[in-house]
Amino acid sequence: MIGLKGKRALVSAASSGIGMGIARVLSAYGVSVHIFSRNSERVSAAAEILSRETGNRVSYSTADLTRREDLERVFKESENELGSLPDFLIINYGDPRVAPFLDLTDDDWDYSIDLILKSSVFMVKRSLPHMMKHGGRIVFVTSLTTKEPLKNFALSASLRSAVVSLSKVISLEYSEYGITSNSISQGYVMTQRLENIARMNSEKQNVPIDKIYEDMKSTVPSRRFGRPEEIGELVAFLCSDAASYINGVNLQIDGGFIKFPF
Repeated sequence: MIGLKGKRALVSAASSGIGMGIARVLSAYGVSVHIFSRNSERVSAAAEILSRETGNRVSYSTADLTRREDLERVFKESENELGSLPDFLIINYGDPRVAPFLDLTDDDWDYSIDLILKSSVFMVKRSLPHMMKHGGRIVFVTSLTTKEPLKNFALSASLRSAVVSLSKVISLEYSEYGITSNSISQGYVMTQRLENIARMNSEKQNVPIDKIYEDMKSTVPSRRFGRPEEIGELVAFLCSDAASYINGVNLQIDGGFIKFPF
């Protein structure tokens, strides 16, 4: 894609799943990528795998999205590794607790607000001064719950929806500097997160996990789960020159799951 090769990207929560899929695609297009995650063994292994697969070195940090001092260190380390602050900020998250609303504690809410909303605010504030001089792309990776809330997903639906609105405001305020800010709402993607949810439902309903998977697929017109790299391709497109006039939108990538057409 035009406008990717030689650029720099920071991708959060990228030691596995969707974050790693995004990093893999960007690196394959010639983007210098810095990833981070809180598990040092997993993120170092992911960086090694991606570097070997794409032939383009991927650097990494160990950091927790809920800790501001960790995030500040990530920006310093990524600047050292990449030679500059990132042109592309890809904000992906760990997953908040899945549980009925009344089972969620104040600690669950505090942790998830730090994980999703406050980390987003910090990373965008840290990136904008650089992007205001050089242009840039911000992409928030949310979920289908921003468009169609699900039972037991109060944390995800409310906080990721806040991020979608934040992205829109950023696009309104900073577009004149050559910055675009968009979000994506992905559907069922085959990751460890999806497997954990399926396993939990399998145990609760006392049915085989394959039955849970088939039931989930039956709600998707495409009749399959997405792949992390398919999310990566959309993110790469949003970062490319071809998407320079796409700004302030939330894009669905869900195999047709969301029924509302607008």
